[in-house]
Amino acid sequence: MMETELVSVIVPVYNVERFLEKCIESICCQTYSQMEIILVDDGSTDRSGAVCDEWAQKDSRIRVIHKQNGGLSDARNAGIEIAVGSWLMFVDSDDTITLDTIERMHQAATEHHCEMAVCNIVRTFDDGTTELFYHPVDQLTVWAGKQRFETLKQPSACNKLFRAELFHEVRFPKGKFYEDTFVYHVLAHRASRIVLTGHDGYYYLSRKESILGHPTYTDRYFDFVEAVYCRMMYLIEHQIAYYAEEACLSMYAAVANAEKYIVKTKENAKKRGQMRRWYRKAYLHLMKQPDAGLRQKLRLMLLRYFPMLHRIVY
Repeated sequence: MMETELVSVIVPVYNVERFLEKCIESICCQTYSQMEIILVDDGSTDRSGAVCDEWAQKDSRIRVIHKQNGGLSDARNAGIEIAVGSWLMFVDSDDTITLDTIERMHQAATEHHCEMAVCNIVRTFDDGTTELFYHPVDQLTVWAGKQRFETLKQPSACNKLFRAELFHEVRFPKGKFYEDTFVYHVLAHRASRIVLTGHDGYYYLSRKESILGHPTYTDRYFDFVEAVYCRMMYLIEHQIAYYAEEACLSMYAAVANAEKYIVKTKENAKKRGQMRRWYRKAYLHLMKQPDAGLRQKLRLMLLRYFPMLHRIVY
């Protein structure tokens, strides 16, 4: 295969000394060699920054950024700013990819004229066991038109190869959790065709101290509600009807979970009030849908006007 296009692989790094070598090695050993590998040391306090520098000495394709800690989004954005590749890929620094992941995704995207490629995700655990995490297809499949929004079901940026132009004036939100959910719908909308390779190419490490290893229903979850709201409003404004309705239903579910499981405090009262105002927009949109049944409308109304009662009933 002709390797004429540069792929920029961006790896945000923060205090992952135990896992970093394995991650970088899985990228450097790719069968697709036309890469630049951007390691963004986000103010690590362990040896992660030194590990990045050591690998840069061994592989000329590696570029290292050392910066003050700004969080995952800020680190990814720093990588995007200096990337010069025609394609972008994001790999979290405690994860790995199979040796042919980039080659498979790039070949599928170029051969099928797609602006994005997606591979399956496998979850790995500290004890070495694995399980399928995201497995939408098991053979190469192209989703075009409205069908490409099926990929919203897994908005992770890490199992995808993106045409760099998709990120024009798009950046991850600094200081937010669930950062992928804030932006992926924009990227999916901009891409006219998305190819799914059907292969298990991205291995995501699940560990207790990672961001996703924290309990779900803390104040962090308000960021998820906000991200779902942003996706919902974007799809409504761009008249992507079926998926806008799905996003409204996701908003209902997210707010219901927040009302039920997040402990009320003085500190989160403002966020809770904002969340309820956001939900009102989902409520109004769903109540107008001709296929909304009486039972669904009752649930929507309970959450809108009597959230405490909704919590008890549902």
